[in-house]
Amino acid sequence: MVPPVAVSPVIKTARWSFLLIGMFYGKQRYDYLKPRAEKERLVEEAEKKIREEQEKIAKALAEGKKKKKTSLKVRRDTVKM
Repeated sequence: MVPPVAVSPVIKTARWSFLLIGMFYGKQRYDYLKPRAEKERLVEEAEKKIREEQEKIAKALAEGKKKKKTSLKVRRDTVKM
C-alpha cells in the first residue's frame, strides 16, 4: 500500500470553509422556502375541499337525475291510458 499523501492546510481549510458555507446556505434557503411551502399547502388544502365539495354536488345531481328518470319510467308504466 501507498502511504497517504499529506494534504495541504490550504486545501483542508477550503474544504471545511465550503462545508460550513454550504450548511449556512442550506439553512438560509430552508428558512426562505418553508413559509412559501406552508402557504402553498394551505391553498392546496382549500382547493381540495372545494374540489371535493363540487364532486359531491355533481355526484348527488347525477344520482338525482338517475332517480328521476327511473321514477318517471315507473310512473309511465303504472298509468293506464
